[in-house]
Amino acid sequence: MATTWLQLAARRAAVAGAMGTAGVAIAWRQDWPWPRRKQSSLAGAETTSTPLDASIRDEIWKEFGVRRAILSKSGEIMKLLCSDAAGEATDVDAARLRDMKGEQLPVELNPGLRVNPNFVDEAEEAALEVECRELIAKYGYAFKAEEVQVMHADAGGRVLDEQGAQQAFSRRVTGRPEMRDGAVGGGAPWGYGAELKLQELPPLLRSLVERVQASRFKVGALRDLTINNRTGSFFKIDPHVDPLADGPHVAILGLTSGAVLTFTPKDELPRQGVEVEQLSWTDKDIDVIFRKRSLVLFTGEGRYQWKHAMRAGFEIDHPALGGTRVCDFWGSMANILPRKPERFSIVMSFADP
Repeated sequence: MATTWLQLAARRAAVAGAMGTAGVAIAWRQDWPWPRRKQSSLAGAETTSTPLDASIRDEIWKEFGVRRAILSKSGEIMKLLCSDAAGEATDVDAARLRDMKGEQLPVELNPGLRVNPNFVDEAEEAALEVECRELIAKYGYAFKAEEVQVMHADAGGRVLDEQGAQQAFSRRVTGRPEMRDGAVGGGAPWGYGAELKLQELPPLLRSLVERVQASRFKVGALRDLTINNRTGSFFKIDPHVDPLADGPHVAILGLTSGAVLTFTPKDELPRQGVEVEQLSWTDKDIDVIFRKRSLVLFTGEGRYQWKHAMRAGFEIDHPALGGTRVCDFWGSMANILPRKPERFSIVMSFADP
């Protein structure tokens, strides 16, 4: 199957009239006014302590969920310093990471990515899906500016069909206040940041958060919980770094479909368009195989210095797949992962302990 896709249509998104534009995935995050204090750059986990004035320390804790930072003389944040929540990478983690040659990523190059397969069982997955659907129905939204057009192109980038109508392939629920082009989102009852109310989460989600906090990952209080529901096998997420106010440690549980989560260096110039579906954004990208019911954690450098994303995918027509399926590649075209039509992700962001 590694070569079949070249004779078929690669799937891509045209956003705001330009293929490969990153604005839809990250512009809404830029509208949120955090942080109030300026920052010039961020670092990952470090072990040394940085003394701060008590009032500044409390402010940084409230705004970012970390207890240490390096400030300039003018009070500008030069670095946020988070604790080591991930611990040592295991063979289980390493087996699920690939570089862009399709080879297992050496442990010493892991920037803080961890994977717990089967973090929930099938019965728990089904129950969480029901709870997520109820929340999407009650609080879910999608900004008009995030609607996309999907078209098909061949491996050379030639468009094979006309653009369809713009539509939203995703909806989300979050307690984080959001605004895009005058439209307001957010508003889930549990809230956000240092003021998040864990008791406002429904029972299964609250239990999930507590399970993460009791796991091998050394995380503190929950600062954000967002549910994303993506449909049409269109799971595309443009490369982005989550809002800094979410917290330093991000854990994602995937439900109902597998996918490939890609980490790309934030300072590298990315490829665009169909090239991304063939080669990813850069040659330095790291692919994480993200099977359903797995939990992926990223922290330290992986949280602050790498963007995370999902490619649009490509279509394969093969008897082994039961017909035409949208697929991901994992590190290289030698490793193909078919998608299901729908996927939920539960994104939990935590403070330092």
